[in-house]
Amino acid sequence: MVYKKTKKALEKQQSRKRRILSAAWELLETNMSGASVKSIAKKAGIATGTFYLYFKDKDALIETMLKGIYQELLDQIKKERAPYTDGFDKLEATMKVCVNMFLEKKHLARILLDLTPQNSLVFNTRYADIINDLIRLTKIDLDELLEQQLIPEQDTQVSATAFVGAFREVILYWINSDEPVNAELAYRTIIDFNLRGLGKG
Repeated sequence: MVYKKTKKALEKQQSRKRRILSAAWELLETNMSGASVKSIAKKAGIATGTFYLYFKDKDALIETMLKGIYQELLDQIKKERAPYTDGFDKLEATMKVCVNMFLEKKHLARILLDLTPQNSLVFNTRYADIINDLIRLTKIDLDELLEQQLIPEQDTQVSATAFVGAFREVILYWINSDEPVNAELAYRTIIDFNLRGLGKG
């Protein structure tokens, strides 16, 4: 009986935590700075004090949300890269996942790429971690391509940084633009541009 009670209590806690996260996303989509702990708690249907049983403060909540986005992105990248052994194919798979995710979930991408660095030290720190991880993954692919002599001699750290940076800026432009984006054309354009920059023939 004690086990069942404990399991039920844990399920209730997880459900309440999911409600808090869901409420926070809804509020952050429309008003990043105005999403206070009080408004998030009200949206989730809980007392303000209850919020602090799950998160130390708003920054802790934000970090959990950002970790969730990034984990989803990494899981999808890993899945799409799995069938490939060629470095170019793996790079393309990574970029395609990012393009599709950011265009399909524009509100998440806006928070991640546009709003986050401007609103919170926690966001800024986590955002830098994400960019650095993407650069690291890209460098691994470039080192492999360089070893196979499929790209010209180059500093792969610099190339990986430029590769991710150019991608980030284009995605940010799409997110902030009101014009509709042809996902397939956008995907091919940014991939072709970046691969030419790497020296692919």
